[in-house]
Amino acid sequence: MTRTTVVLAPNPGIYTGPGTNSYLVGEGDELICIDPGPDERAHLAALLSAATRRGGRITRILLTHSHPDHRPLARALAEATVATVHCFDPALGDERGQALGDGDSVTAGGVSLRAVHTPGHARDHLCYLDAEADELYTGDHILGGTTTVVAPPDGDMTDYLKSLSRVRELRPRVIHPGHGPRLDDGVAVIDQYIAHRLEREAQVETGLGNAGDAVAPIDLVPEIYASYPRELWPAAAKTIEAHLDRLVREDRAQLVISDGERRYRTNRRTGA
Repeated sequence: MTRTTVVLAPNPGIYTGPGTNSYLVGEGDELICIDPGPDERAHLAALLSAATRRGGRITRILLTHSHPDHRPLARALAEATVATVHCFDPALGDERGQALGDGDSVTAGGVSLRAVHTPGHARDHLCYLDAEADELYTGDHILGGTTTVVAPPDGDMTDYLKSLSRVRELRPRVIHPGHGPRLDDGVAVIDQYIAHRLEREAQVETGLGNAGDAVAPIDLVPEIYASYPRELWPAAAKTIEAHLDRLVREDRAQLVISDGERRYRTNRRTGA
């Protein structure tokens, strides 16, 4: 019997890829749903149908975070199934969820999932570890086939890198991402993510040094993200801003507020 079923939400897009992955997890007649997804009635029907095909019913709903492509359907799904909603911060939604803290576990259908607080993409982000199977459900912390946007103020690059290191310590065999395909060899994937972020940080710091005067994050996008479609540049600028904020925190850059705009300049000293 399969332990995990993925139900793809009908919300494909430039930021969601093929759509949001909603997961049904369990081995018995009770199932856990991770990330119900957007408030689409067709997706609600698809989740209920998938649970029926599994011979079970959804009794627990776990949310990785509160972004609109992951959480909104939770209320309707809970009403349809009488399932309990669990999330890091119930106040961010309207489904009367129960708070789930770092290290807390939820058990149903013979499966126990442990919450791992992974701020970075969002302050309230949780991953869920199935320690018995060595599998990790990562929401938007780690994605399949692409990298994660870290957009201030909710996103924080220092937190994100710390959270990547933390999930690496879990040494997951398999990663089930919030978007994109399943990822095998989880540790290698996490290592690639960390290396990519540090490479981007070096590019941002170099670009800032070459700019001379204070620049806005969007000014660094054309060089660093030259190969990316222009419609992704606003998201790229937010991730650059997150890197710049990290450099400021480490005294490697300065933040300058000019006419209400956040601009940055290097702290790198040049020789005389």
